[in-house]
Amino acid sequence: MTGIEYTLSEVMEPHHFVIRKQKRDSPEKVTPMLTYYVLDGSIYQAPQLCNVFAARLGRALFHISKAFTFAATKLEKIGYVDAENESGNAEANAPKETIDFKELKRVDHILASLQRKLPPAPPLPPFPEGYTRPSTAEGSEKQPQGDAQPPLQVDPILDQGPPSKRVRI
Repeated sequence: MTGIEYTLSEVMEPHHFVIRKQKRDSPEKVTPMLTYYVLDGSIYQAPQLCNVFAARLGRALFHISKAFTFAATKLEKIGYVDAENESGNAEANAPKETIDFKELKRVDHILASLQRKLPPAPPLPPFPEGYTRPSTAEGSEKQPQGDAQPPLQVDPILDQGPPSKRVRI
């Protein structure tokens, strides 16, 4: 016997009944389709499991997104002393700041004067003995090809220590 059938799966008389709609493919193979609840004479269809997961996941994502936007607005306020006194309406009504050409020139002038006043960056520290500086495009043009030293095969730092602990190559 195959087809769609309804079975009574749980009974708590007189108020609660659970009815399953299922598709029978063979006498042994049954595929459940829907579940209905009868509570106090009213019939309710139970949601499918995928719909329950989708609804709960959507609700969780909504609350997580809301929390991240709230945290982002709080992080933008770092530096304000009276952040508690500000309301959400004041943020929405605040106009966007525009920078005009004069302000841009003034900031550029201040940055250039600071760059002239400050000393240049210190030179790089010397490399340990046995190491060579990594070659750059500028360095390879300045050095002739004949004077270039081949890199050492053994790392001097790893070659130190007792013979039993040295790296074997």
